[in-house]
Amino acid sequence: MKAFVKRRFSPYNDNLMLSRSQIIVVGAGYVGLATAVYLAHKQLHVTVIEKDSNLVDLLSCGLLHFSEPILEKHLKQVVKKKYLTVQVPTKELYQHADIIFIAIDSANRSTWEMKHSAFKQIAEWVGSVPRKKRATIVLKSTNIIGFADKFAQYITNTPHGNRVSLVVAPEFLREGIAFDDTKKPWRLVIGRKAKKDATALRKLYKQIYPDKIPIIETDMKSAELIKLASNTYLANRLAFIHEIADYARIDSLDLPSIQKGIGLDPRIGTDYFETGLGFGGSCLPKDCRLMNSKERTHSFVFESARSAMTINDRLLNNLMLHIKKHIGSLHKKRIALLGVAFKAEVDDTRGSRAIDLANLMTEAGATVQCFDPMIEKGIFIQETKLQNTPTIQDATEGVSLIVIGCPHEAIKTIQPRTISKKIRTRFISDYFNCLPKAKWEKAGFTFI
Repeated sequence: MKAFVKRRFSPYNDNLMLSRSQIIVVGAGYVGLATAVYLAHKQLHVTVIEKDSNLVDLLSCGLLHFSEPILEKHLKQVVKKKYLTVQVPTKELYQHADIIFIAIDSANRSTWEMKHSAFKQIAEWVGSVPRKKRATIVLKSTNIIGFADKFAQYITNTPHGNRVSLVVAPEFLREGIAFDDTKKPWRLVIGRKAKKDATALRKLYKQIYPDKIPIIETDMKSAELIKLASNTYLANRLAFIHEIADYARIDSLDLPSIQKGIGLDPRIGTDYFETGLGFGGSCLPKDCRLMNSKERTHSFVFESARSAMTINDRLLNNLMLHIKKHIGSLHKKRIALLGVAFKAEVDDTRGSRAIDLANLMTEAGATVQCFDPMIEKGIFIQETKLQNTPTIQDATEGVSLIVIGCPHEAIKTIQPRTISKKIRTRFISDYFNCLPKAKWEKAGFTFI
């Protein structure tokens, strides 16, 4: 089915009163909470479903379990005004809901297969009771191409599944500014089987978004591909400039000028074209893998997704060779890692390239001392043996090398005088080019 872009919503079934609809959002991660809080911000009553009772209590107090200041500010407001509530899942909540947004972690990260049992239960709970008004399930979770058709079959197999519509509405949020991206999206994508299936979502979007935001309405599989392909393109864009940077470092070339010289071509651009340790996080690597999941309903191989991952994986191996070339064997050496989050100004370490590098250095016999200003001091970084030191001085004491792992503003603005006087050798690896090189070299540091 061909996609088409439209700027205004058709007044399909305009007598639908969304202000009286029961809206639930399943999942209290970045996507779920950004969706729920924005809907509540628009004075719609929303219930967030979260299976962790401790997290339910935290969110009910208007507090987030991750760092996202703008989102937390609005969460406090909508909780206080009682537009948003948080509850553990019950069958009754699903049965009485009119619009159900699904924003759960949908794929198993060891097999890259969809979590079918979770979706089967949602289908069963929603489709097990008779309804006067159609219920609409809005799938915001990222899917393998073709999964929505499978999920639709789960719904059809329930006693009253004929009163439930399924719509795919992928998200395109950037962590750190999730609320703003929900409030002012670059585009909205709606994937549905029949036009009537998207009636409730059209009405909702008309109520909460201005007409100027482009809407792409298409079939479900095309909507799924739009999501995965968007992130695969971004992964390839980053993989490209990182590969160029890898070569430039071999010949000691002028990397900032190379980036600028390429990016000033308006067909290319300079946005999302920065170098670092490669692309990480919970989205780009995942979506590249989902493009070629063994569960996909086609035999086509997306080589672009594979090549992006290959370049990304090679980058850290090349960095390790580069480090050993300058400081020798890492055995029994201390290395400072400044910044361990997957991107600047967040505390999320999922898919962190800095942690991947730390693991490689540890396997080579090094002791890694990390400091991240966004993460609570003294705690062990999730799924690692790394402890976040209280200060930069602690992280750099006795080290043979300082590695910039994440370009937080607090890392970019550190001064040479804040480094421990007990540092062993003054080598710095800054693949982000975030430190003022001349200042640090004047203080006796050598960039490798």
